[in-house]
Amino acid sequence: MLTMAQDFKRIIAPVDGSTEAKKAAKKAIFLAKQLKVDVMALYVVDKTFLARFPAPDDVMSFNWDKFLQKEAFDVLDEIEEMGNKEGVKVRKEFKEGLPDDEIIKLAGKKDLIVMGSKGKTALNRIFLGSVSEKVLHHAASSVLIIK
Repeated sequence: MLTMAQDFKRIIAPVDGSTEAKKAAKKAIFLAKQLKVDVMALYVVDKTFLARFPAPDDVMSFNWDKFLQKEAFDVLDEIEEMGNKEGVKVRKEFKEGLPDDEIIKLAGKKDLIVMGSKGKTALNRIFLGSVSEKVLHHAASSVLIIK
């Protein structure tokens, strides 16, 4: 186990507020405590979904930026609190973009990505999850998928 602890500099826990992501974040915090490394909780807002669907003017006039940002920081704060209870430092990171691309860009070879198999979007529930599948196949770091 000591060798593994030396291999990882941090654990990245991508979160989106889903039950699966929270479960994966708990595992990430548990592993971080064992390996004596920090966790980076990453929330990526994908605003491209708004452009995919035609909507009435009242829906489009809603302040989506503020709503999505509040949701993101509420989730990140919850993960930080989970870490505090276990004595694990959790750094919070908020990004806008495509979740899989942002996770892949952020993760280095010395990181461990711990993520849920499925996220919040219904389309991702069809298979393993398009985000987790892409990260699994394209990230330079090790990836642990939590079912």
